[in-house]
Amino acid sequence: MNESPFNGRIDGLDAVIVAATAVLQTSSRRICLFAPKLEARLWNQPAVVDALRGFAVSGREREIRILVGEPADLARDCGALVALHQRLPTTLQLRQPLEGDEWPAQHPFLLGDDGAILRLDGDGRLGGEIIAAEAGQGRVFQSRFDGSWERARPMSELRALGI
Repeated sequence: MNESPFNGRIDGLDAVIVAATAVLQTSSRRICLFAPKLEARLWNQPAVVDALRGFAVSGREREIRILVGEPADLARDCGALVALHQRLPTTLQLRQPLEGDEWPAQHPFLLGDDGAILRLDGDGRLGGEIIAAEAGQGRVFQSRFDGSWERARPMSELRALGI
């Protein structure tokens, strides 16, 4: 079993960007991201948006699922991410949990289809923990995410108008 070099506690924007990019690079078909509110300092970063774009266009049947608990000001705060969604709406999908529905977690996380997890601290702190796929926790996160995703509503208000 190969132990991931990205395993353990991380702190700071640069470390979180490296960890998020690592999760994107180890996934083969699907990325799942949940955040009560997307942190603009991270998800509007050119390096992160470029990594998401690279993942989305690097193969057939790629899928990025983003579930945002509170999407207020999403277009303003994460404009680059929303623009990517508008260019690749079938690959990069945005949804919001229904009011009163249970969220898959209290803290943001990025989950690769290989089971690697970047669990972020939330509350405006840029840090968290990267958990290697070998740890086996990915199935639990994936199950919670999938249930919330299926019940969530698509954010059709963010679609680009073809005028």
